[in-house]
Amino acid sequence: MDPFQLPGFFPSKPLYDPFVDNPKGVPGHILFPIFLVIVAPWTLFFVLLVRRTTLRPSKRGTAVVLVIGDIGRSPRMMYHTSSLARHGMETWVVGYGETTPIKELLENDKIHIMPLDEPPKILSKFPWIIRAPIRVMVQIYSIMRLIIWEIPINTEYIFVQNPPSIPTLAIAQFIVMNTGSKLVVDWHNTGYSILAMRLGMRSPIVRVARWIEKTFGQSAYAHLFVTNAMREYLVKEWKLEGHKVVLHDRPPSHFKRTEPSDQHDLFKRLLPMLEPPLPPSFNSYSDDSTPFTELNSGKLALRSDRPALVVSSTSWTADEDFSLLITALDQYQNTINSSSVTNVPKLLVITTGKGTLRAQFERLISEREKQWQDVIVRCVFLPAQDYPLLLGSADLGISLHTSSSGRDLPMKVVDMFGCHLPVLAKGFECIGELVKEGKNGRVFESGEELGEQLIDVLGGFPESERLDVLKGYFEGVPVGEEDEWSTWDQNWDKVVYEGLIDRKSRR
Repeated sequence: MDPFQLPGFFPSKPLYDPFVDNPKGVPGHILFPIFLVIVAPWTLFFVLLVRRTTLRPSKRGTAVVLVIGDIGRSPRMMYHTSSLARHGMETWVVGYGETTPIKELLENDKIHIMPLDEPPKILSKFPWIIRAPIRVMVQIYSIMRLIIWEIPINTEYIFVQNPPSIPTLAIAQFIVMNTGSKLVVDWHNTGYSILAMRLGMRSPIVRVARWIEKTFGQSAYAHLFVTNAMREYLVKEWKLEGHKVVLHDRPPSHFKRTEPSDQHDLFKRLLPMLEPPLPPSFNSYSDDSTPFTELNSGKLALRSDRPALVVSSTSWTADEDFSLLITALDQYQNTINSSSVTNVPKLLVITTGKGTLRAQFERLISEREKQWQDVIVRCVFLPAQDYPLLLGSADLGISLHTSSSGRDLPMKVVDMFGCHLPVLAKGFECIGELVKEGKNGRVFESGEELGEQLIDVLGGFPESERLDVLKGYFEGVPVGEEDEWSTWDQNWDKVVYEGLIDRKSRR
């Protein structure tokens, strides 16, 4: 018998009417509007997204450079942008606009700077566990608005910086899927390892972050790595798909030694701005002189009685332990006080950069300087045009970078080497790819060892034999290391443009 003919099969009243009653206790007239509020906006968003990416044209020779960070403090991504534009590619750089970027980005009409929306200031008052997800949601909205709705075309390439991994990699993959762009991931480090410094490697949040980074970072048109160690690890552990090339950091061509006349102009501007002011023993000024330079026979030259200028660049993050520097400077001053060494100079140490840990360091320094007579430390943040001038004026550089993953290298050291500045660097797994012990610098493991190296290298300054040996490494190109001392433009053209972008070279 046809079951539809059975009596009572169709009841006079519906067994369940969602607008009248709900077995779980939520009335239908409440449930339905909630459903619409949650689903309708996303449905509309995807419809508009597909319509936008389908109707707008795709254009070769174009790129987006996505920096979920301050553009002006992301040198490697600024250099990518400049290099792309130098080859005639119209480029949009998306990131935060806190700091003025290099002039190449400001003066090139092929480069369009698009600042991300800043999260509400009140957000900074909330705990990190609340602040972080809200910030990510603001970033996702801002990125989608700029790249999908503000940029008039689907670009050929999207360059992204990793870390941060969240939401960079997921949002980049989503955009690529809808626009057909080629994704290039520049692996500076691993994002989960940086997060683990805050939460611990066993944290469930860190494990989720690692899964997100691995899943969404696995496939791309190309992967760029800052070190061989980074490439070997990620290719093996995460089975990366796409072109995989190492692009070591290199300094731009304008990073070089600073002439005494330019040093004089820099110090006349910089030293009076230092807070607190330098003590009288470091603060000899006149119209014709600074603590480092003087007019001699009508020409500006370096003073023979000048203090040694030591520079350290930092982002003031947890992967740099500045307590090591304080320990080293304590030892340096104690050595002078003990009279066991009489030929070491006074030190002016300048640390450059912005970050949350700077204030804490400055408080420690203000207490220490009550005990130091021959050591002064000051923190500054320099505009992009003055930073290479300072490095080119310095006598010695210090790097406290330790790398959360052990597989990235500090670009600050590359910048210093571009200015022929030897570096004392904190040791970690792959630092040997950059700092050659006893050739272009020294590697230390503790604050005490750093102090010993400062005394050893600067002994007899300004006529220090050991410092001269380290500086001499940069006078000529070491045999077999030509590629290692190419400029950023030369290295980028060879690895990225000729290897990945220029279609003629890949036919």
